[in-house]
This record gives sequence, structure tokens and C-alpha cells, in this order.
Amino acid sequence: MLTQLEMQLAAIVGIVGGSIFLFGIVYKIYKAAHRLESAIGVDEKGRTMSDRMERVEYQLWENGGESMKDKVNDAALLAKETSVEVKFIKEVLLQLLALPEMSQAPAPAKTRKRKSSAA
Repeated sequence: MLTQLEMQLAAIVGIVGGSIFLFGIVYKIYKAAHRLESAIGVDEKGRTMSDRMERVEYQLWENGGESMKDKVNDAALLAKETSVEVKFIKEVLLQLLALPEMSQAPAPAKTRKRKSSAA
């Protein structure tokens, strides 16, 4: 059988353990609520979720050059123009290489012989 001291010690351990467990649960709930509030509520700059979403929305649609969509469209247009220019240069070079005088190897240069001096 357990002695009176052992029963009191077990009760103290149970109360302390239960208190720590409850404190842990309350702390987890507080952290989750704080994260939720910071995501939905006002941030450190004083902006609400609605203000932040307006800023994101501003970047998603064309608005005269300031949005990300405008910049992506400009980059795509530039890439297309560059592709057309490279294709044109390639075709010109291929036509130049097809010309007969370009396809022949140049004749080797003749070396001159020294005249012997008979003086």
C-alpha cells in the first residue's frame, strides 16, 4: 500500500503536470489567435487586410505600365521582337553562305622567291 506521503506527492505531481498541460494548451491557442489576428487584422504599418489586398490587386491587371502584368507583357513583346530579329539575321547569313564565291575556299597566297644577287 501507498503511504500518506507517497499519495500526497502523487497528488502534487498530478496537479503540477495538469497545470503545465493546461498552460501549454492556453499558450498554443493564444499563439494561433495572435497569428490569425496579424494575418487578418492591422499589420505593423497600420494597413488592414483590405488595404493589402488592394495593393496586390493593383498589380494583377493592366493599368498603364505600373503593374506587374504590364511589365510582363512588355518583356514578352521584347522577347518576340528579338526572336524575329534573330530569325532574320539567321536567314541572311544562310543566304550569304549559299553564294558560290562564299562557299569556295580562298586560293592560297603565292610566295615570292628571292632573286639571287649576282654582283
